[in-house]
Amino acid sequence: MKPSIYTKRKKLVFWLIMIALSSLAVRVLAGYHFHESALLYVGIPFVIALVLILLRPVGEVSWKKRYLIRLMDAFIIMCGSSVVLFEGFVCVAMFIPIYLLIILLMFLFEAFTQRARRKGRSTLSVHLLPVLVLFSSFEGVSSETSFDRNESVSVTRVVSVSAAEIKNNLQQPMDLQTTRPWFLHLFPMPYAINAGSLKVGDVHEIHFRYYRWFVTNLHEGKMLLEISQVEEDRIKTRFIEDTSYFSNYLHLKGTEILLEALGPEQTRVTLRIDYERTLDPYWYFAPVSRYGVSKTADFLITEVLTDGRH
Repeated sequence: MKPSIYTKRKKLVFWLIMIALSSLAVRVLAGYHFHESALLYVGIPFVIALVLILLRPVGEVSWKKRYLIRLMDAFIIMCGSSVVLFEGFVCVAMFIPIYLLIILLMFLFEAFTQRARRKGRSTLSVHLLPVLVLFSSFEGVSSETSFDRNESVSVTRVVSVSAAEIKNNLQQPMDLQTTRPWFLHLFPMPYAINAGSLKVGDVHEIHFRYYRWFVTNLHEGKMLLEISQVEEDRIKTRFIEDTSYFSNYLHLKGTEILLEALGPEQTRVTLRIDYERTLDPYWYFAPVSRYGVSKTADFLITEVLTDGRH
């Protein structure tokens, strides 16, 4: 039987209430400075999934259909909340994997509980899953419940240019609107880089323009990168300002470039990027940030240090 108009209206009202409550919860967490903790990225999806299980029964249907119903409800609530909160596409893309993972874990909890009840078995062990998820949502609410957020990523490549050419490339205007790894396509590249020189104390400006909704809702920002040490085989920098959209995910500290001449036109380049991860939980955002920073370092070696892209 097709659902009645009344049933459709009830479903719509339920979605609207959940979107409103989810958006309010995010605002409250931000007001108490918990928006970078796992309370936002684990706790809210956990509560949404729990409410769906308790207040949105799906009847006797196959597990595949039940999962699709749960997934659709959760996805509508997430997308609706993102619109209400004016979130940009980068934030939504970063949030989707962990959000859907928590929904999946809670779906498994529901499925295992129903199976245990049908077979007359105890459900005590099954309840360990939501308890663990709930417990993990408190990561980052205090220093005692946080992992170390300081990270460092190094990438080494052998390139077919001299160390002198690499230093020259670092002092030229750069255009980074070029082919890059798929993950970096999520993040707009700088539209202008004012390199200046490689003198100690010189400040390079990196300008970003980010359209949160692809073509509108503009956010502009910049990074100021100070040259702190220059030697024949080493260049160190530190970030003294960052108002770009990157600062929502990482606090960049500095970089170090090591140059080892292997021949007249061959150099082993090592680029290290130091940063502080701003988001929890560790088990999700630490590997994601490491992957993104490593791909960025590899891209910079290939497209900036080697080619210059003038």
